[in-house]
Amino acid sequence: MQKFIILNQEDIAQLLTMQDVLAAVEKAYSCKCSKQAELFPLVCHSFEDGYEEFDIKSGSADDAGIFGMKLVSAFARNSDLGLPRLTGTILIFDRKTGMLRSMMDGGLITNMRTGAAGGVGCKVLARPESETVLLVGTGAQGPMLLRAVLSVMRKVKRILVVNPHTPQKAKSFVEDFHQILAAEFPHFLSSITLEAIDNPEQGCRQADIILTATPARTGIIKADWIRPGTHLSCIGSDMEGKQELEEVLTAKSHVFCDDLAQVIAVGECEKAVKSGLLNPADITEIGDVLLGKAAGRQNDAEITIFDSTGIGLQDLMTASFVTELAEKQNLGIHAQL
Repeated sequence: MQKFIILNQEDIAQLLTMQDVLAAVEKAYSCKCSKQAELFPLVCHSFEDGYEEFDIKSGSADDAGIFGMKLVSAFARNSDLGLPRLTGTILIFDRKTGMLRSMMDGGLITNMRTGAAGGVGCKVLARPESETVLLVGTGAQGPMLLRAVLSVMRKVKRILVVNPHTPQKAKSFVEDFHQILAAEFPHFLSSITLEAIDNPEQGCRQADIILTATPARTGIIKADWIRPGTHLSCIGSDMEGKQELEEVLTAKSHVFCDDLAQVIAVGECEKAVKSGLLNPADITEIGDVLLGKAAGRQNDAEITIFDSTGIGLQDLMTASFVTELAEKQNLGIHAQL
C-alpha cells in the first residue's frame, strides 16, 4: 500500500515563494554538475508545431532522496475553450523504496521554475549594474521571469515589454504586471518604469538584459541589435526546430546552458551548432559556474547567453521542497493506493 499526498495549484501557491524556487533551481544545476543527481532522456512530441505539444522530463537526486517525473503539455488553443494553455503533473518517489510520496499539479511549478531559471542566468551572468530589462513574449512565463529577475537584480530601473506579433498584448501585460509590482515588489514601485514597445529591435538596442519567452521557430532577435555587455536569458527553445536568436548572435556570444546535450538537440544552440557556427566545446553548463569549476562573464563588454531548455531536476528539486513543506504543514489530500 502506497500513502501519498495530492497537491493542487492552490496548495502549492500557499507553500512556494520565488526565492524558494530560485534556490531549488540553483541546487538542481549544481547537483547535476557535481554528479549528485541524474537526468534521464527527454521525451517530447509535437502533435502540431507551435500549438499542441507535450514533453516528459525525469531524473533522480540522491542528495534529496527522490526520483520522479513531470509531464507537461502546451495546447495553444485552450484559451479559446476557457482552459489553461499549459498543464502538467509531477510525481515524486522515494529514492530508497520506490514508493510514491506525492502527486501534484505541475503548471505553477513549471512556470515558477522556468522563470527562476532565467533569473539564475541573470544572477550569474548579467552585469550587476544592469538597469534596463527587455521581455520578449507576453505568455504565462513572462510574469515569472520578471519576478525572478527583480528578486536577483537590485538595480533594475526600467522594464520594456514587447509581443513580436500582437503589440496590444504587451500593453495589457504591462497593466497587469504593474499590479503585481505593487503587490509583491512595493519597494521597486517608485523606481521602476514599465513600458510596452512596438518591436523587438527598439528594445534590444536599449536593454542590458533580454528575456525571451516565445514559441518562435526563426531568429527574431538579430545580432546587430545587441549592445556589448548585454545578457540574454532564453527559455523559449525547448523542442527541436525552435529558435529565438539569430544563429550568428549565438555564435559570437559566450554561451551557457542548463544541459549541454539537450541544448544541442532542442535548444537555442541547436541551429547554430548544426550550421557549424558554434562549437559545442565552447558551451558551458551553468552548474559548473555555480560550483566554481568554470568561469562566467569575462568582462563588461561580453555578450552572454543562457540557453535554458528546462531540465527535470528543476521540477523535482522544487517539488521535493513542496512535498516536505506539505508533510510538515499537513496540506493537501492524503491518499493511498
